[in-house]
Amino acid sequence: MSIFKFKEFELIQAENAMKVGTDAMLLGAFANATNRRTGLDVGAGTGVLSLMVAQKNDAISFDAIELDQKSAEECTLNFENSKWSDRLSVLNMNFLDFEAPGCYDLVVSNPPYYQSTRLNRDPRKAMARHESSLPMVEFVKNVSQVLTSEGEFWIIIPAEDHKNWTKTCSNFGLHLIERNSIYGKEGGEIKRVILAYSKTKILLEEFSFVIRDIANNYTEAYKELTREYHHNLL
Repeated sequence: MSIFKFKEFELIQAENAMKVGTDAMLLGAFANATNRRTGLDVGAGTGVLSLMVAQKNDAISFDAIELDQKSAEECTLNFENSKWSDRLSVLNMNFLDFEAPGCYDLVVSNPPYYQSTRLNRDPRKAMARHESSLPMVEFVKNVSQVLTSEGEFWIIIPAEDHKNWTKTCSNFGLHLIERNSIYGKEGGEIKRVILAYSKTKILLEEFSFVIRDIANNYTEAYKELTREYHHNLL
């Protein structure tokens, strides 16, 4: 059985359409959960984002939405096996059919963002990775409806897509409040951006973050960011 170990929880991912990766590790560590009480994880996969946020906020309750049945089943097991099982629940459904007006003060997602016409031959992987399974406009529209007036929406996406996301979010009353540019390696190009949106318009904060140094070792910043999560010291 494929198991990914964190310091305070483990993830079964043998049948999951989307395995745990660096994107999820970064988003879960960066997402601001301070003073949040109700969270929603869209496209939960293994449930890693819900579990990471639950670890750093002992008052938040999370609903995790996962369309793929096998992934939802593993997510359920991962929640049940964790010390926060009483605060975590899984919904095996399409987020576009989900209705919970103004219920969540934190929404997190590592959304399917591939937009090429060539889908993965594995239909479950295609659903987890390709935007056609969760179109951006409909996705953002529903986020705007379930988010509280003071809530925040956090995502990680390819750097080249951030303008489209920000424009779409703006169309639904969600303002960009934080942008973190992620460099895979020192001296390289920006690979990902972590974006935070809110219905309340405030001064935009901008940061940059480097995962690996010029020698291809993890940077001290990455080690510090993930120190409370990685099972083994980096």
